[in-house]
Amino acid sequence: MAVFVSLGAILQGYRVMKTIGKGIILSSPQAYEEVNETPPPPEFEEYFPGGQLPDLAIFVALISAGVFVSLATYSSLPVSTSQSIVGGVAGVGIGIVGFQGGYFKMAILAKIFGSWVLCPFLTMILAFIVYFITLKIMKRLNRFSIASRILGALVIISACYSAYSLGANDVGNAIGPLLNKYPTKGFLLAFFGAAGLALGALTFSRKVCETVGKNITPLNYAGAFSAQISGAFGIHLFSMLGIPVSTSQAIVGAVIGVGLVKGSKAVSRKMVSQIISGWVLCPLGAAIFAAVLYRLLAAALG
Repeated sequence: MAVFVSLGAILQGYRVMKTIGKGIILSSPQAYEEVNETPPPPEFEEYFPGGQLPDLAIFVALISAGVFVSLATYSSLPVSTSQSIVGGVAGVGIGIVGFQGGYFKMAILAKIFGSWVLCPFLTMILAFIVYFITLKIMKRLNRFSIASRILGALVIISACYSAYSLGANDVGNAIGPLLNKYPTKGFLLAFFGAAGLALGALTFSRKVCETVGKNITPLNYAGAFSAQISGAFGIHLFSMLGIPVSTSQAIVGAVIGVGLVKGSKAVSRKMVSQIISGWVLCPLGAAIFAAVLYRLLAAALG
């Protein structure tokens, strides 16, 4: 997982990194004028010195997202890194300019919010179809001894693809705000982001792995393959469009799709409702926390 998440981050993480770093807040005069069709107001330079997010804003956005994702991970909930960092970036934007819509790329935010709704439904439907077809094929192959070995190999391959897609999307979420300050250091930022993702996976991911793998619906080899390949495809598709989707929502949607093939009773409604609550509360909490923290620190530092 660490190897493939690093490959995805380094080879294809730049698109999402660019969206997070430059596609939410209009921090440059050129971007402001292009979107609003009017020159920026006199206070623009005070808000964004040098046409960039202030260092304090970058720090607060990252720390806010990190705090809420860490709390959720500790609680075994697979929350969205993308939602948390988008909430953090939007929150510091509010902390800087208040509720002035002209400083935000509303079209990009609408596209991101829409993808958060669409992606889990897409992966759920795709996983339902893939699992149904896989079961049919495996029933025909069951009389051969190679069936279980084929499925075992497919599970590993789909896990590698899932990790690659995760890297391609989540590295942009993790260090996208830094691209605003270091626009020519995309590859180096992706490298450090990949190292962070790999380290987090190796040291801090067990509880969430157990929640997704065991507590939503029972998964056999065919179910694991169907969920992983469907979730990975959905994540990869949006990554290529530069849209920071929720990798956790994608894979949870896919796992639910697998469970629905067995019937709705095979899916733990309690666990799903807890996960969905985390999806709502985490970005909202990160946004509020970031806005308040930025205002407090900016006032304290003068």
